[in-house]
Amino acid sequence: MQVTDIVSMVANVGFPVTLCFILIKYVLQNVDEKLSKMEDSLQNLAQEIQRLDESNTEIKPTNHAKQHQAK
Repeated sequence: MQVTDIVSMVANVGFPVTLCFILIKYVLQNVDEKLSKMEDSLQNLAQEIQRLDESNTEIKPTNHAKQHQAK
């Protein structure tokens, strides 16, 4: 977004509305980046689970998982 676009928006819709648009654009960009990273992590996790399943490797619970089950 160029400065001239921002000035034009302020002139047309007002300062608070313009700030809302800018904030929404910023938040949506950040959420998109985070969701992309999460999607990559989930794909890697699914591949690792499939690899473990194919190799018939027993998955042993970690200490954290044992503590969580005890609750």
